[in-house]
Order: sequence, then structure tokens, then C-alpha cells
Amino acid sequence: MQPTPWYKNFWPWFLIFFPLAAIIGCITLIITAVGNGPDMVVDDYYKKGKAINLELTKFEKAKALFLHGELNVTDERVSFKFTKGDYSNVPALKLSFYHRTIKAHDFAATLTSNANKEFTALLENYTPGAYSVFIEPIDGSWKLKENITLPTEQPLLVTPNYK
Repeated sequence: MQPTPWYKNFWPWFLIFFPLAAIIGCITLIITAVGNGPDMVVDDYYKKGKAINLELTKFEKAKALFLHGELNVTDERVSFKFTKGDYSNVPALKLSFYHRTIKAHDFAATLTSNANKEFTALLENYTPGAYSVFIEPIDGSWKLKENITLPTEQPLLVTPNYK
């Protein structure tokens, strides 16, 4: 009786399978890790640190102007209406939406005033999720910040704070 070749037996393939699966898994994880590295939030931390004081003065100016408002974001439209404060010389607003974890989901919108003294703009497609929203006039003289989860069901009250 002739012995069967090794490749026709069960046990050699069983013993080869686990190390081979581990090697394939490691290669897959390495490719995934290299291709999906974390986003760099700020390239130059020193310059950003020096600019923090300038940013804080913008928040303080919004607090001094006593600016309050309502922000409403739906699937296709964003609107902001001031409820308190001196906003008489604001022709348009810039809203910057920064995703909490994924830089590729960040977006911005320029809101223009309408006859109801409400600032509105149409939105392109965005990814629902948690965002930090910065509201400032076009000249950048003051700034408001609020955390929001998009899309919203109800208007969000925005107050001058920088939490």
C-alpha cells in the first residue's frame, strides 16, 4: 500500500491554517493602521498657544456685547437669530462646524441676513454627529461657540461662553 502525499492529509493543513491566518490578519491591520492615521489637529502647537489669548478676547467681546441667539440646523438649512445684544452692524455671519473627531467632516457656511433679521444659508450634505460650532461676523471681531449634535430637532440657545 502506497502512503498518501502530505498535501492530501488533514493535519498538515490544520497546522498551517492558524499561523497563516495570523500573518494575514497582521498584514491587514498594518495596512489599515498606515492608511487611517489620526488627523493632526494643529501642526504648530507653539504658534497656536500664542494665538489663544487673541481668541479669548473675541469671546470676551461677544460677552461684552451681550450677544445671545438661537441656532437651528436642519438637513438642508441653517439659521441663526439674535435674541439679545448689539448686532446692528453685522451684515453676515460665518459659521464653522468642527467635527469632534474626524477633520474630514468639518464644514463652514456663510449666513446672510433676511428681512426678518434672521441669518440663513443652505447647507450641502454633511455627516450627522457631534460638532463644535463657532459663530462670528465676517470681520471676525467677536466669536461665539456652542457644542451641537446634528441635525437638531429644536433651536439651540447660544450664549457667550467658551466652554
